[in-house]
Amino acid sequence: MRRSMFVLAVLASLVLGGLAWWRRHPRFGSGWVNRVVDPWLIRRGIVSESDGEIGLIEHVGRKSGTVRVSPVHPVPTENGFRIIVPLGFESQWAQNVLTAGRCRLQVGEVVYELDEPILVSPMLVEGLPFAVRRLMVLLGFEYLDLHRFSEAPGTLVVAAEAPAPEIEPEPELLPV
Repeated sequence: MRRSMFVLAVLASLVLGGLAWWRRHPRFGSGWVNRVVDPWLIRRGIVSESDGEIGLIEHVGRKSGTVRVSPVHPVPTENGFRIIVPLGFESQWAQNVLTAGRCRLQVGEVVYELDEPILVSPMLVEGLPFAVRRLMVLLGFEYLDLHRFSEAPGTLVVAAEAPAPEIEPEPELLPV
């Protein structure tokens, strides 16, 4: 009995310690995911193979102005989509969408134009068991709710595949 209590106490302290560490370092590993995992998923064509489980969200960098694409898990709602944001407000793509106030989302062969982004606590999401909502809050997860205002068949052009934009030369000004 004492031995099982000791094992249980050690496991509980490891879980609580891991949770506390994660809360202080939420971006741990995200650089590797952004540089390695996301491009690999996009190259594999994960969106077309996922039957709507995985989508690509197109957002514009707040500082760089660069158009970026990130794989996400969109859930259709009555007015648009809800996307889980594991890093909460620490997520760079979520901050880009919130700052821009709009984005595009490809799910299957359809591209949705979305606006009115808002971060929502998991405690306010209906349909999730209470224990799951509570765990998501403890881990710092949020949901991004987006309003759908248009949709069209097609796909997003991934930046690596996109042709370089043509720059028109400035007309020369003649002296008067």
